[in-house]
Amino acid sequence: MAASVRAVATGVAALALTGCSASLGSSDGATTGTGDNSSFTAAGVEHIEDEGRAVIDLRAPITATDLGAGDGQVLRDVDVRGEDPIDVTVRGSRGDLVVPADVIRVLVGADGSEVQSIALFEDQDDTAALTTRLKTVGDTVGVDGSALDSYVASVGEGRQEVWLNGGESLGFTVGLHPVDEPDGEHVLEYQLTAPG
Repeated sequence: MAASVRAVATGVAALALTGCSASLGSSDGATTGTGDNSSFTAAGVEHIEDEGRAVIDLRAPITATDLGAGDGQVLRDVDVRGEDPIDVTVRGSRGDLVVPADVIRVLVGADGSEVQSIALFEDQDDTAALTTRLKTVGDTVGVDGSALDSYVASVGEGRQEVWLNGGESLGFTVGLHPVDEPDGEHVLEYQLTAPG
């Protein structure tokens, strides 16, 4: 046992000295991705849920490998609906966005390597909370103000939803999809796309 621990420590030290990075892992995949990124393998999702936080770096195009998927690993959704949300920090070249997400979903292209988009779902308590959050986030990410105002003016007239696209103030693209059901769910969906 001591010899295997010593071998691992020696290997990690060698990587550190050569400027490479190592990620802790198991047969369920890495628990961290490359750079600042969290891992979305089975082990990574468990780590995210235990820690209550995740980081996604969208300052440049992102791949499945950046999110921990190596050697045939599959990226998994994070779903903590009914529990405490995960604090997701999304890093952009012009600022960060922090979202208390109940669901995190990564959409990978057909080739299995390029991440096409990341969806975050944030539950709100009621219509007023959803509207307030939508306006705050919309202003932060640069969504068209007139489309935002039009949606807010229509709230309260039954089920309301709209796609608000094109917010790029933080250096990555943010689409917002509020869904408001007066006697049901109040969810703000974020569609995040890296530059490039």
